Amino acid sequence: MAWCALRSRLHPLSPSSAAAAAATPHRLLLCLLSTAAPRHSHGHHHRRRHSPTAYAAAAAESPRPMPPIGRATRHPAGATPIARVYADANSQRPKEYWDYEALDIEWGEQDGYEVLRKVGKGKYSEVFEGLRTGSEERCVIKILKPVRKKKIKREIKILQNLYGGPNIIKLLDVVRDDDSKTPSLIFEYVNNTDFRVLYPTLSDYDIRYYIFELLKVFV
Repeated sequence: MAWCALRSRLHPLSPSSAAAAAATPHRLLLCLLSTAAPRHSHGHHHRRRHSPTAYAAAAAESPRPMPPIGRATRHPAGATPIARVYADANSQRPKEYWDYEALDIEWGEQDGYEVLRKVGKGKYSEVFEGLRTGSEERCVIKILKPVRKKKIKREIKILQNLYGGPNIIKLLDVVRDDDSKTPSLIFEYVNNTDFRVLYPTLSDYDIRYYIFELLKVFV
């Protein structure tokens, strides 16, 4: 999810500005990009041809190009892609941890929950605020749209594995309608603000805080 869109226009820097840009990596990158970009005048001019020896000498003196950042690694046709990090995470766990296709779902009773109001929707589900029948305990009911059973098992298995982790929403129950066989996931209730209202009010410090909290999941 993108927090904001960053647009930059690169201009050649003066020697003093270039020295200041070298203080931080991202400003140094902008400095290198701006000075490396060719500049053309509107008037006609002749290009000066250099000998191969001159090009080789210039290449030897110039700094090595920066490696691509965030770019996927290409593999030969038919080859299985390998993750850059935690590639062996599942091999260090028992099969029950990662084999979501073999998950045996224990369906709860749908009548134990009551829908109050709709709070949102997505591509694969609609989300409602609800109550546990016979109590004042609020919850969130995620009613899934028709999807492959394998997708449902995968989501349930991931939520079960991450249960109790930092900043992970708790999966309380999994229920299914007896007639339509429509599955629903029951989560703990979290009083939140709509992102369309919240995001425009976030400061730079707020964004850093939320990113830090999200990264706690991977620690």
